[in-house]
Amino acid sequence: MRSHILGRIALDQERLAQDLAHLAAVPTVEEEYDEFSNGFWKNIPLYNASGASDDRLYRDLHGAPAQPTGHVEHVPYLNEIITTVFDVERLQMARTRNLKNAVVIPHRDFVELDRGLDQYFRTHVMLEDSPLAFHSDDDTVIHMRAGEIWYLDAAAVHSAVNFGEFSRQSLCVDLAFDGAFDEKEAFADASVYTSDVSPAIHERKPFTKEREAGILALSGVIGRENFRDILFLLSKVHYTYDVHPSETYEWLVAVSKEAGDDKMVEKAERIRDFAIGARAFGERFSLTTW
Repeated sequence: MRSHILGRIALDQERLAQDLAHLAAVPTVEEEYDEFSNGFWKNIPLYNASGASDDRLYRDLHGAPAQPTGHVEHVPYLNEIITTVFDVERLQMARTRNLKNAVVIPHRDFVELDRGLDQYFRTHVMLEDSPLAFHSDDDTVIHMRAGEIWYLDAAAVHSAVNFGEFSRQSLCVDLAFDGAFDEKEAFADASVYTSDVSPAIHERKPFTKEREAGILALSGVIGRENFRDILFLLSKVHYTYDVHPSETYEWLVAVSKEAGDDKMVEKAERIRDFAIGARAFGERFSLTTW
């Protein structure tokens, strides 16, 4: 697992509550990559390339400063965290991300952008903790706790889930570097950086041949009308069982083939390539259009 804890901050719960109230009042809209999630998934941009409050698309800025959106004036505490904890000269985008009773399918980020993948540096400051919320990073599942600052290796196959109704809200701050760097350079104050916080690793059950056989038996259930539902169901398996998240797509392809529907096989292979392979900037994918 390349993802790891960078540090921890003490959250001012009174000031945070006021900012969270504004975020809760912002209407939920379709996301740029809405095909990646189901359930409640809400992203609110605080800094981006354009300064527009409805612009949720990540872009490389290549030296241009990230622009504050109209939401910033309503979340002064979160803005203070962004501007005092992180090196804003390297800021590409900052947004809040909330997940409730939802899963984000395994995917890789930054594959449609210009820089080398190691030059992107995605951080999450966990604001609200849900005991049933987890992130996966390749072969590990973790639980992010409130106040922790994480580096998330978004270029690796990763996913997120919240099996509960309590908000799992984080402040996602994206930075970028032009060459080799020390991760301490992500911070305005290097004293924030610490490497002595042990992560909360989520223990999983062994993945057996019997469990795999049960998954492949979905070939008797899958159809075009529930293809999307089966994908999201399969995306949750690796949170309970010790198996790599990318297996989600191998199972989807296998059950589609066994079901004997060439269109489903084609769509399963295409969503696999779109999510964890390569895609063009701004490219979209429909799970329901046949």
